Amino acid sequence: MPMPTETALKGRARALLEAMTERARWMYAVPRDHDEAATAQAILENAGLRVEERDEKAHVLRLSLEGKNASFVLFDSPDLEVLLVEGTGSDAPEYLARVLEKTGFYAQSQLLKTALNIRDEEATKALKTLAHMVVAWDEDWSDLFLLHLASPDPIVRHEAVMALTIATMVARDPGPAPALLEEAKKRENFPKLRDTIHEALQLVSGMAGDPVAVNAEPAS
Repeated sequence: MPMPTETALKGRARALLEAMTERARWMYAVPRDHDEAATAQAILENAGLRVEERDEKAHVLRLSLEGKNASFVLFDSPDLEVLLVEGTGSDAPEYLARVLEKTGFYAQSQLLKTALNIRDEEATKALKTLAHMVVAWDEDWSDLFLLHLASPDPIVRHEAVMALTIATMVARDPGPAPALLEEAKKRENFPKLRDTIHEALQLVSGMAGDPVAVNAEPAS
């Protein structure tokens, strides 16, 4: 796949923002350099939001603002080296802007550029970061995941399966994931990776409302 131009990448990033705006659900990846989770929490709490739920083990914090249509999820991800910030609700942009102005964020166009360069050692990390931004499926998302699922490197393929599973949960919709995973399973020669794909298929099929075989053995 030829690398898109900078103009095309920025256009794609605009499309992602438009999809988020349509659904009043915005996702950003913040550099994890100086305890940005604490910074973001302080900014939101100073703006009147209050902690609703905290999961120390999962590094997740949920906040909301009484009387306003705004809630936030802060997910501190050491593995991805980012703080993932999700703002939901029509009133969220005002507060999200305050956080991002202080913390900065990774531009979606740059994440896309890295993820599309399959030989880049950071490509799989960029893909998994982007997977948290799939609020709605489209053809470009399908093509990006297909690129990684078709990689000659089994580690890249494995990470692509994990990223695709994340994307279905974020989108709350399996979208093209079942078809992509079915095709990947047909091509896969590594037994353990075939098992992983099978397990991912079970998960996304359940999301789609399809019958799921309980304790089913991976297909050969």
